[in-house]
Amino acid sequence: MSLIRFLRLLTRKKVIDNDLSNSQLRRCLDLFDLTSIGVGATVGAGLYVVTGQIARDVAGPAIVLSFFIAAVAAFLSGICYAEFGCRVVKAGSAYVYTYSSLGEIWAFIIGWNMILEYVIGTASLGRASSEYIDSIAGGVIRKFFIENIGAFNVSGLGSYPDFLAFILVLLVSMIVASGAKHSAVFNKCVTTVNMLVIIFVLAVGLFHVNPGNWVGRQQFLPFGVSGVLAGAASCFYCFVGFDVIATASEETINPKRVIPLSIMLCLVISFLAYFGVASILTLMVSYDKLDKFAPLPEAFKAAGVPAAKYVIAVGGLCALAGSLMSGIFAVPRIMYSMASDGLLFKFFARIYERTNVPLISITFAGVLSALLALLLDLKQLVEMLSIGTLLAYTLVSISVLVLRFQPGVEDVDYDEDTSSSVRSYKVICCQKMLPESKGTEYKPLESVADDKNQEIKASEEPSTSTSHIANAAISLQVVGLTGFCALLIAGWGDLGDGEAWAVFTAVFLGILIIFGFVVMQLQPKSKARFPFKVPCIPWLPIASVVVNLFLLLKLSVWTWVRFGVWMIVGFVIYFGYGIRNSAEGIPKQDTNDNDFILQGTPPVGQDIHQVQPSHTTDEEKPLAASFSDPS
Repeated sequence: MSLIRFLRLLTRKKVIDNDLSNSQLRRCLDLFDLTSIGVGATVGAGLYVVTGQIARDVAGPAIVLSFFIAAVAAFLSGICYAEFGCRVVKAGSAYVYTYSSLGEIWAFIIGWNMILEYVIGTASLGRASSEYIDSIAGGVIRKFFIENIGAFNVSGLGSYPDFLAFILVLLVSMIVASGAKHSAVFNKCVTTVNMLVIIFVLAVGLFHVNPGNWVGRQQFLPFGVSGVLAGAASCFYCFVGFDVIATASEETINPKRVIPLSIMLCLVISFLAYFGVASILTLMVSYDKLDKFAPLPEAFKAAGVPAAKYVIAVGGLCALAGSLMSGIFAVPRIMYSMASDGLLFKFFARIYERTNVPLISITFAGVLSALLALLLDLKQLVEMLSIGTLLAYTLVSISVLVLRFQPGVEDVDYDEDTSSSVRSYKVICCQKMLPESKGTEYKPLESVADDKNQEIKASEEPSTSTSHIANAAISLQVVGLTGFCALLIAGWGDLGDGEAWAVFTAVFLGILIIFGFVVMQLQPKSKARFPFKVPCIPWLPIASVVVNLFLLLKLSVWTWVRFGVWMIVGFVIYFGYGIRNSAEGIPKQDTNDNDFILQGTPPVGQDIHQVQPSHTTDEEKPLAASFSDPS
């Protein structure tokens, strides 16, 4: 195999079929269902614990500013997902978005890491749910398991086998296996209870606020601007999870409208919840007196409302259940999509006919997550969750830029009719304009004479050559931005002191970024229309890339080492199986025009003969047709 052919295999792109009827999964989810799934994933236990910890140790009452900055950063990625959500109505989220725009190898990297992200996330949520229930019960569950089963004293394992976490993960997996609609009903119930508890916290807390806790710079900004920015980096992860919405595209009714809208609603609701609770919490109690592990119950206890802890406990349990459900819901859809494309083993794509869900994928993900929750100490692995998410956000933002300069991008409309009648009309009444290898497009016959006039307009549209130039310019910017973020993190002090190496590096990277930006902007952009498009191109996607790159480079070295080990395992599967079994490598038969002709119309190339029954009169001659092949 030549190097060029090998590289073509790695960069081949998925051809997306947006026919809503062409799916093995059942379309049964609406806007409320998807928004609940997204909110369940984002407004989790972090609201009840992490909010207090960040306010206490990192940002103080200025955590409200941290949440605002984090919400803006998450919104940048969210709008990129929203555009793809209305353009690509297939399961797989960032995996399928990347596959259709950047190529197969990048898609596999994203999909493989999203599987790890959701499996570890589900296991850690199972363990957290068990510990939360144990804390409510006064520690009797932990004591029972240690005394009757035994404790672990092995590095990397948990302190004891957590059978409660194991059972919780399996129970939620069974709900997911019962069908998408049952999962959505469960998620709506727990998310609704969670939202009601948050409303309770806001309503009751308003009567116990002390504005003095926010008065003065020392009180509101005790850790300064650096504390606000550090808090924003931590708060950003509270909004991670909205991408679970996009994994359900193939099970969504009217996904071109519902997916973008539910992503936006999810982010807005999540921001209001976090911002509201953080405000009430820091107004009720001075930031330095917040409890580290149970900030909300202790705050209400200090305010003279100790009974609120029971309501908050219910909210915490429902928040954990919603997050657990979202994690188990997402990973089988990604595995199903990758297996359908041939990058993972085909049996993961098998659909159980009774419930229309990928049962083998759900079983595999549920059992694996349950075993991890049972045995392992997941605290060291939790940071790996960030890599998969941030890589996905980064590549989806880059994909939006790439597709703006890609030729042949078609309009997407809410009421796009994919019925055979419309396609038949296009075949009968239109003339084919492009060769089969590049897809089939049609143009009305009456406009063929205007081809010369169209040539001028065509020059304003992207071509293959301008697309390659734009892609190279985008790559140049990404390299420059990555280097610049690394310089800010590792060499901020030297840059501030005017060290020659730091200044020279900053100038060089700046020139690289500006040059790439100018070259990119000189290329023609696609005029294709979609129900939702990212505004302010290229500024918003580039801003999203910068935020995500900065957070990626802030992760620890050991997190990247573990990421490397996981990718080695993934590449063994991809190069051993996926690259040879990819659906994009299977030769596709050219579309036959005969398949799209209305029923009753003779195939092209056959003669039509009028046939009359012998027993009819001249006045009563019904038409019939017989077809004969001229050959």
